[in-house]
Amino acid sequence: MERLVEWIKTGLKKRKVKVFLVFLLCASLAWLINKLSLTYTNNTTFKVEYINVPKEFLLANTPKEEIEVRLQAAGFQFLGYELKPKHVQLDVSKVMHKDEAYYLSADQIRIQLESQLNNYSTLTDFDSDAIYFDFTSLETKKVPVKALVDLTFASNHILEGEIKVEPDSIQISGPKSQIDTINQIKTTLFKSDYINSSFSNEINLQLPTQLKGTTFSSNSVAISGKVVKFSEQVIQVPVHVINLPENIKVRTFPEIVEVRCQGTLEHLKELEVEDFSVEADYLKVSKETGNRLSITLKKYPRVLHNAIMNTNEVEFILRRE
Repeated sequence: MERLVEWIKTGLKKRKVKVFLVFLLCASLAWLINKLSLTYTNNTTFKVEYINVPKEFLLANTPKEEIEVRLQAAGFQFLGYELKPKHVQLDVSKVMHKDEAYYLSADQIRIQLESQLNNYSTLTDFDSDAIYFDFTSLETKKVPVKALVDLTFASNHILEGEIKVEPDSIQISGPKSQIDTINQIKTTLFKSDYINSSFSNEINLQLPTQLKGTTFSSNSVAISGKVVKFSEQVIQVPVHVINLPENIKVRTFPEIVEVRCQGTLEHLKELEVEDFSVEADYLKVSKETGNRLSITLKKYPRVLHNAIMNTNEVEFILRRE
């Protein structure tokens, strides 16, 4: 064995052997090229992609992922198909409808396949008479968007009005059994601290990923809010006792309570005592309450950020007439 190896190494070093090997390689390549340039008739497999599915339908399943075809083509073509399978597209908008069945006829499949072959390949046959489709009808509905926010405002700053969401609802399309389970779409959490100016941010929606075939008109929304600086003002409001029996008068101590109001300077300047109402209900007097009555702030301008009384109850004395 060692002598054979030595003989081969010695032979490879000789010029005549090197020339022989070069000619042998060239001859082999020439033979291979000649064979691949010849025309053959053989089978191969195409990968199928379905396009142009009607918008009102959804493919319940993929009817056929591969289609076996018989071609007349050069050897180079078959070699290419073996190395990288060809992908063909079938246009679903060309389907025929008969007796509640949707299908592509053999003739339509042939036409579509032939249109995607090059000039060096000829389709002679394929393994399908027709391809049938199982469609699921789609429905569309509008659902509201709920913004999830966690906001902290800087000192003496408040949100004026409501947070705006644009768009405030989106359209979803899909099988009825799926979209019936969706009543609202939430945003991802928007968190911000020490806000001292108005804001507008785009945030993503929490779209359900487990639903197949359901589409959404948008995957994000814009949320915005108007932030203003506020101040405080104290309004003196008289206590009004309701549900008094006939011939009985009540005097409360104090007769006037302070209501601390928080709002913008513009709104605070417009405040009047008549904008407020503080009530005490005589029907709520009992042995437990004694001579004390709870009071409630029944009315105050809703443009205010907050309105708080300095006490929740008053003392009273009765006087008969």
